[in-house]
Amino acid sequence: MTKIIKSKEKGVNRHWKNFLDKNYLGSHNLEEGEELLVTISKFEGEEEVQTADGKKSNKTVLYFKEAVPKMIMNITNGNTLSGLYGSHPDKWIGKQIQIFATPVKAFGKTQDALRIRDFVPKINVNSDEHIAKLSEAKNLEELKSIFKSLPISAQKNVSVVAKKDELKLTLK
Repeated sequence: MTKIIKSKEKGVNRHWKNFLDKNYLGSHNLEEGEELLVTISKFEGEEEVQTADGKKSNKTVLYFKEAVPKMIMNITNGNTLSGLYGSHPDKWIGKQIQIFATPVKAFGKTQDALRIRDFVPKINVNSDEHIAKLSEAKNLEELKSIFKSLPISAQKNVSVVAKKDELKLTLK
């Protein structure tokens, strides 16, 4: 069973690297069976990063709304993000991703690496709250405005859409 976490956890039975002040998210931040659900807050196309050998290099970096370190992006994760949300990084801002660690063969050995799941995370939506907002509309223009102001997850919720469609028939 997968455990979804929303912050970098420290504590008992965590990888020893979690106790270091690391600037970047790494596979060590996730224990076996954990995945990280985060919201992209910023994309930096060329950030100067110090590599393990002490050299500086420009890397692509994702920042998150949650209290987790930023993540250096690689081609694999960039392609996954493009598949989910389009190829323009400005469209990624505010979108959620689910990150997991998996063994990959790199630099002549197998090691864990971070990967982005190739699906949009399902978000629990309080449909009653959004349906109540929609029900406040007095005309079609208000209904349209209220619906557009709802989070994307609510706009895709079956119950919320059904209520919107019902109200469209009764409002003029």
